[in-house]
Amino acid sequence: MKLLHHQQLREWSKLRSWRNFGWLALDYACVLLVAGCAVGFHIVCQEQGYYWAWELPVVLLAVFHLGILQHRIALMGHEASHGLLLPSRVWNDRVANLLCFYPLFSDIRLYRKRHVGHHLHPNDHEQDPNLFGGKVERIWAKFPMGKLKFARCFYLMFFWPPFVLRNLLDLFLTLSAGTQGAAGTVARKSPLPLLGRIWFILSSLLLVSCVAFGVRSWPLLLCMTALAVCVWAWHPAQAFSAEGGMTPKVLKQNALQKLSFNAMLLLVVGVLSERFGGQVVVAFIVLWVCPLIYVFPYLMLLREIYQHANAGTEDLDNSRIMHVDPFTRWALLGYGNDYHLAHHLYPNIPHDRLAEVHDALLRESGDYAKAVAESYGVVQAPPGRRSILDLLAR
Repeated sequence: MKLLHHQQLREWSKLRSWRNFGWLALDYACVLLVAGCAVGFHIVCQEQGYYWAWELPVVLLAVFHLGILQHRIALMGHEASHGLLLPSRVWNDRVANLLCFYPLFSDIRLYRKRHVGHHLHPNDHEQDPNLFGGKVERIWAKFPMGKLKFARCFYLMFFWPPFVLRNLLDLFLTLSAGTQGAAGTVARKSPLPLLGRIWFILSSLLLVSCVAFGVRSWPLLLCMTALAVCVWAWHPAQAFSAEGGMTPKVLKQNALQKLSFNAMLLLVVGVLSERFGGQVVVAFIVLWVCPLIYVFPYLMLLREIYQHANAGTEDLDNSRIMHVDPFTRWALLGYGNDYHLAHHLYPNIPHDRLAEVHDALLRESGDYAKAVAESYGVVQAPPGRRSILDLLAR
């Protein structure tokens, strides 16, 4: 394939970090707005003495939209995994962890470890980490698939908890537990990541227990945090294996950063619970943890299917370009994921320049123009065009 001119690529590769931070700020503002409206409606219902069932539709709608916003935050984390958030690799990862990965109980190193393999072997049933965990047999082998069957197998399955929770398990094994499914586990010399997860689980249980029994939680949480910091300080940096260009010292600092974030999260929830009551913990679980468990993994799977199912393994057929309605683009294919083939060809170009890359490739590369699969709409396409579901069915 004819490549684009290097001067064009240099221009497109320039980071405009302020734009990404602006989009992230907007996503988090929407999180606060949606959660605030749900909490406000709950307070009004309580004051008016309404039966709790009146709140259910509003809460479910809020959970769905918060899951979408979590997915958008994760997509910005995907940008950061390519080093496209900040010019400095160390600060790119630190800021991405604080703003994108830690709030989703993940880590940029674990995500990048899998995502690099996906870019090296897209759609390869043996080597693409995105297809580990039996996803080839459970999902990819079903394609090509007609529209009605797709709606039955995927759209309606959103309302079947075992289907969604099975996808959550795939996501957890890769992004939180540090494993890579069928390929084995991520080797670590240090037990600190495991100890950190145990500390967070025990601290969370302690917080819930204190709220349930009316005990002040923050002194106990502070003691547990101090103990965890002592374990971190005692742990030698040499116990961390250098990886991805990061020294053991930087990895140890990142461990402290994650510990600090989790400790602050628990302390804030604990202090707010003592001020406003145990409903703060319930609100956090319902409006943040539940979308993360149920809506977020479903959106991750659906996006992967749109991008890669029924596609090949070569450079020009491993994904597609998708022109979709504004809501689908916002909820599912934001931050350049609608131009996913262009991203696979040039993964170091920021998301807001991928449309220009696609247009340039159509003009300058006959191979690309001939091979690219473009879709228009999700279910139904204009006359003479193909929708995403048409591409999944051919």
